[in-house]
This record gives sequence, C-alpha cells and structure tokens, in this order.
Amino acid sequence: MDDELLSRVNPVYKHEQSCIMNLARAGVENAQNVLEALEYDKLTDVDPQFNDMEIVELVNRALCIADEAKYLMTNDMIRGYEFNNIVDMPCGYSPRGLLMSNEGYKYVGLDFPIVISDILPVIKGLCSKNAHRISYEAMDATNFGSLSHALENVTGEISIVSELFLSYLTENELISVCDNIYKILASRGGCWITFDIGCGNIYRNTLNALGGQAYSNTLDSIVLNSIEGLDLFNNSLFKKGREGAEDFLKFRGFDIEKISVNEVFPELKSTGNDIELTEKLKEAYDDMEYWTLTVNKRRGSRVINTQSQQCTIDKKLGNGFLYLSISGRIDTITAPNLLEVYEEALSQGELEKITIDCKNLDYISSAGLRVILMMVKNLKNVSGMTLKNVSPVVMDILDTAGFCDTIENITSA
Repeated sequence: MDDELLSRVNPVYKHEQSCIMNLARAGVENAQNVLEALEYDKLTDVDPQFNDMEIVELVNRALCIADEAKYLMTNDMIRGYEFNNIVDMPCGYSPRGLLMSNEGYKYVGLDFPIVISDILPVIKGLCSKNAHRISYEAMDATNFGSLSHALENVTGEISIVSELFLSYLTENELISVCDNIYKILASRGGCWITFDIGCGNIYRNTLNALGGQAYSNTLDSIVLNSIEGLDLFNNSLFKKGREGAEDFLKFRGFDIEKISVNEVFPELKSTGNDIELTEKLKEAYDDMEYWTLTVNKRRGSRVINTQSQQCTIDKKLGNGFLYLSISGRIDTITAPNLLEVYEEALSQGELEKITIDCKNLDYISSAGLRVILMMVKNLKNVSGMTLKNVSPVVMDILDTAGFCDTIENITSA
C-alpha cells in the first residue's frame, strides 16, 4: 500500500514523528539512533507558520520536555507492575522496545501499517541479542479480530500502554477499543496503563512551567498542525471531566487505580539540570495522574466486537457515476483500500455521482469517514453522494459524526 495513501487516511502518525524528534533532541537513549535509521525526508520540523521565532522556540522546548517526561514516566509506570509482556498501543517510533527488551521484558509494538512498516526494520537493525523479545504488528484497536491476531504469540499477563491515543477516538471507536481491551485482559490477565485521561494537559502544563501561559494558542496551533484532520477530545473520556471518564470506564467493566505523576517524575535531560525549572514542572504536573485499569468481571462489558478485519469493495464506473458495494469493515487497516479505489476511478474522469451500497458494511471508523468526506468534497454538488442500505450500527456512527447533516441522501437498510 502506498505510504501517501496511508498517511492521508491516518494523519495522527505525523504527531508520532514529532515525538521521536523531541526524544532525540532531549538525548533519550536510542532515540537519535532510531531517528537516523529512519532516514525520513518527511521527518522534519512542523512548520509553525509564525513570525515570532522566539515564541515558537519556547513552545517547541515545551513539546520536547513534555515528550521526554511522558516517555520516561510511562516506562517507570510499566516497571511498577509484575507483568513481563508490554503491549505498546500505539507504539509510534518510540525506542521503548529497545530499552525494555534490554531490561528483560517482552515487547509488542502495535500501530498503523505505515508506522509498523517503517519502525520494524529500524528496531531489528538496532537490536542484536534481544531481538527475540521484540515484535511489531499492524492492527486496528477497534477491531477485536485484528487486536487478538496481533497478540496471538504473546503468552502470560500483559501491560497494555497507551499514551495520548484515546483523545483521537470518536465515541463509537472509544467504545469498541475499551470493549476489545476488556476482553483481552479478561482472558489474559494484566492491566491497562493509560496516560491519556489524567495527563492530557501535559503540553500546556509544561508551557506554563516555562512561563509561556500567554502562548497557549501558539502551542495548540503547532500541535494541531501535526494532526490535521482529527477532532480531538471529543468523546466520553474528555467531555465530562475526570469524574465522567471514571463513570464511563467503570460502566465498561474496569476498576481504576490512579497514581500521581509525581510518584514517577523523572530526571529530565531536556531541562538542562535546571533545578528551579524542575520544581516548577513538578508543581505544574501536581494534578496529573496515570490511570491503571483492570478488569472487574462482575460488572463486565456488554458489547464485544469480534468481527474480522476483512473488507471487500466492488466497483462499477461509467459516465461520471461511481457505484461501490462494501462488505466487512472500513477501518484504519482497510480505509486506504477504499481511498485507492476511489482515486483510481477519479483518475479516469470527473465524477458527478457516487453511490455506496452499505448493505454488508459492518463498521466504519473515523479513517473510513475521512475517505468518504474526501469524496464528498470533490463532488460539485453534495447531493451527488448517496449512502444506501445503511445498517442501524453504521447509521449511528454516521449520525454521531455529523454525516447525516452533511450528506442528504442516506437511506436505511
């Protein structure tokens, strides 16, 4: 699959690129080696599009400190539990696999195909004696079949780790991910360590510690520029505060342990041994928490998505009319296929009408919705798009994402 297609469907990987650059700048062990081995022309600084470079440098320093702190604190959280298997989701371009395998852990990195295809050969090239302890798998966390397959060679209890992942999810995706992780932990044992909920403000808090409160809008612009096309913090874990997030996770069957980040606050190279700044960071991080989730089988999770990741797309094209019939799932793994089919049809001439038969479409994620939105934007008239035979499950996803307001012609199965 073409990397360009993958990146357009899954723009979050650009943020993962900026994280490895920041870790390298901070002097994190193995980060520079990973960055150099990637040989990425596209792994360049985010274009800040601002005139005041002094402010931009301040914001970029905050991003660097925050990414180093996040990486080191999560590593210490992992060490706090007795589970030998680490499941890093998403793993990005992090050097965590190299570090943890050297410490005797077995490490599984999970992410989009574009990330896995890049990081796997890099890590294997840098790792020698502990290569047998590291593996990488492409998966979609909303798909239980995909997630289960990625972990089929893992035996024993696991520590699932997520850093700033849950904020990218739509409501439907969040429910699927939580239910899938519940089922994985219920069968294998272990825990889910998440940085997302209690530490979501780490970038802003770091900027505040540096005295840059007035430049929070600049920070937001730089971060959002690296994840263009994503609607952040728009699900139940973030809309109603931490109390609402706790209620949501308990309803989905989890028990929650909260640990203050000050219990795992690390020594940071990116602060330059500035004692005063370190104290300011500790104060700024004071209300931040890691949440460790374990399964409460008495409550249980009511809906578990066990569908496969298979997808087939049948196409008919003629006289400016594109007809698609989709079966299975359109998610992170399969959405690039839909984009490829569409752009192949577009290359043969302007499209006036597009009809998608959703009779056998089981599920569509935000990656798939992003492709449909591309189709709609390229039509001269929005009324040229029709989605027909939409199931109640898919209709709910479309409605939640606002597509029922955007697309006039949507009919139920």
